[in-house]
This record gives sequence, C-alpha cells and structure tokens, in this order.
Amino acid sequence: MNRKTKRILLVLLLFVMAGMILCGGWFLHARKGSSLTVASTEDHTPANVVFFQQKDARWKDDPLGDSRYAMGDSGCLTTCLAAAFAMQDVTLEGFTEELTPGTLNAYFSVNHIYDNEGNLQWNALEQTAGITPVLKSAEETDNRELEQWLSEGIFPIVRVRMGGVGNYHFVLLVSSENGEFFCMDPLEEKEQLVPMSDFGGKIYAVRVVSE
Repeated sequence: MNRKTKRILLVLLLFVMAGMILCGGWFLHARKGSSLTVASTEDHTPANVVFFQQKDARWKDDPLGDSRYAMGDSGCLTTCLAAAFAMQDVTLEGFTEELTPGTLNAYFSVNHIYDNEGNLQWNALEQTAGITPVLKSAEETDNRELEQWLSEGIFPIVRVRMGGVGNYHFVLLVSSENGEFFCMDPLEEKEQLVPMSDFGGKIYAVRVVSE
C-alpha cells in the first residue's frame, strides 16, 4: 500500500469517526433533551398560590443532605415540592413542622432522601413520606394531561431550561390563561407568576406528587 493510498484511507477513517461522534451526540441529545412545547386550551385559576423562594435567607445556605450543594443554588426541586405539598394539602408521614422549603429540606436530609450529590431519590421519598410520585418524560405526557392535573387541583413540577437554552431548572405549573401556562418559579424574587414562554415554552420532564 503506497503512501497516497494510506493518506486517503486515513482521511476516510477520520470522516467516519467524526460522523459516529456527531450521530452519537445527536442520539444522546434526542434522548436527554426531548421536549414538549406547552400551550393551554382552557383557563385554570387556582384558589391560592404559594410562593416560595429557594434563595430565601432563612434556608438558602442549608445543604441538601450530606452533599456539597445548598438550597440557594440547587434547591429548586425541593422548593417546588414544598409549594406543591402546601397547595395540595399533602400530609407527609413523620413531618410535624410548619411546611417551608427549609423544613422540608431538613426532613429530606434527616431521612436520607438525597444522594451524595444532592439528587432527590424518589423511591426513598415514597417509602418515607407515604406519597406516590408520578415521573414522566416530555414524550410521555401532553398538554391535555397537564390541564387535567390543574383542573383537579394537582400542580405539576416541570423541568425547564433557563431562558429556554440554559441550565435545567424546576418550576411549578399553577395556572393557564389565554393559551399560556404560568408557573411559580423558585428563582423569582417577587411573588408573581412567570409565563412558561420565559423558558422557551418547553418542558423536559414532569414530576407530580400526591398522597
């Protein structure tokens, strides 16, 4: 095999490897980044909305279990859960404190509901608190189901991307109006609802909790 042939084969091999990497990256993105564009067809107004902020000075520095992460930076899911539990009057087994993101985080921490990286373990939550979580990807739900939950007084926690393209974040869907869903955003400093269009109008996963 002469030098020219070897050079051609090397170039072809590099093209094949590049194609495999690109296809692999696309496949992973398709699996991890599948989204649902949300739009409502009916108006849903809750009787009351509970606003909690993950950066509230009372708990923003509290760690998530034994992890290096704290509520202020990584407590959006716990904050949404506290609001959802409060709005749905959910009772947690063994929980006797006033319900806030701070007390809920302490309950999760004491009962080892977080892993070492501060991720919430849903099986541990179900076994400890006596609630039944519903975990769905964007592909497994649709707008009608989101509206059905709202009509039943159940408030879905949805995973979004900051600004529609940034880091993943959890918010709590609480209402819909004029074709738009609105959420309680744990990072919003004011007690006001945030339109889902602020997150690109897309969700990437759904978490629903009920007794």
